Amino acid sequence: MSSESPEELPANSPDMELPPVTPPSAGFIIQLFLIPALIVAAVIGVWALFSQLAGSEVDIDRLVQELGVNNKHRRWRAAQNLSQVLLNERIAAPADRELLSERRDVAEALVGLLADSLEREAPDDEDEEVKRQEFLARTMGSLKVDDVVLPVLARAIAPGEDTGVRRSGLMSLVLIAGRRFSAETSQDLDTGNSATIDLTPISDDVVLPLPSPTITDEAILEQVKYAAQDADAGIRHLAAYALGLISGPDSIEQLKVLLLDADTMAQANAAIALSRNADPAGIPVIARLLSAATEDISAEEFAALSKEDQEEELARKLFEQSATLVNCMTALGRMWTRVPESDRLAVQSTVDDLASSHRSAGVRLHASALLREIQGSTE
Repeated sequence: MSSESPEELPANSPDMELPPVTPPSAGFIIQLFLIPALIVAAVIGVWALFSQLAGSEVDIDRLVQELGVNNKHRRWRAAQNLSQVLLNERIAAPADRELLSERRDVAEALVGLLADSLEREAPDDEDEEVKRQEFLARTMGSLKVDDVVLPVLARAIAPGEDTGVRRSGLMSLVLIAGRRFSAETSQDLDTGNSATIDLTPISDDVVLPLPSPTITDEAILEQVKYAAQDADAGIRHLAAYALGLISGPDSIEQLKVLLLDADTMAQANAAIALSRNADPAGIPVIARLLSAATEDISAEEFAALSKEDQEEELARKLFEQSATLVNCMTALGRMWTRVPESDRLAVQSTVDDLASSHRSAGVRLHASALLREIQGSTE
């Protein structure tokens, strides 16, 4: 038997011809080249705009002048652009010009805008006006002309103002007091937001609590005292944060009262603030908060919650609680030598549990760092 092999086709056989080549359509060329080019050009244009704005003294002077014009849209646009420049300075300070944050004319113009807005009664666009007040109150923290800024911040955080404006004002006060506290104590206040944890013990060379407050403006101190007793829990826990950076004997006494607050965040901020001031009064609260974080809600209890409550519980565990725990562990690490001997074993066991089983990778990372610090201090 002979098997037949398939007949080979000649190279020029019609059956071997490739499909006809057609030129690309105009739409395809636009999608492939023109649209990406436009996107890149737009990005470069925005970058160039902000670079020019951040580096040009003429533009900044013009913006400062526009804060005083009658057209409110131009005023607020100028304020937003100046705020962007201030933010850029915090990221990378320019070496070729005076810092915008230190210019008295800029501070006076922005403060004047906020003061005018706060003095208005029932404006036509009240909701928009409140948003502008919040924005300006947050911007105050970037300015470094404190004698100009502090009086209007005292007005912004007063009980009669909108809650959002008051919170924004307290956040700015935290930045201002924080700069002063860092300068006097050499403490790094950004630890909780970093990928690593600085557990350098508080130096014995620094007298803490500070013998006098970092901010002496009487109006500010009075409004912070009111804020620490406010009905709004968010206002109280921001006040606790600010009090720790203001320091001084009066602030320490107010923080000890806040350790008994009904709100967990206010308690936590008060305890952390006391630890930042080398006062051990908050350590029991910190130990309790760390221990509570190891006691997760059971599957049955979680399933019994409504969908909305389940989402709130997850968000609390992953974000709010995680940030609080990291700050608590930082405070504990810096205060470890002042933790009573009788409490150390239980606290170390709790931190060990967090390092091995907490659902947040950031919490596990910081707990492991704290364990190493604790173990190193005992060797």
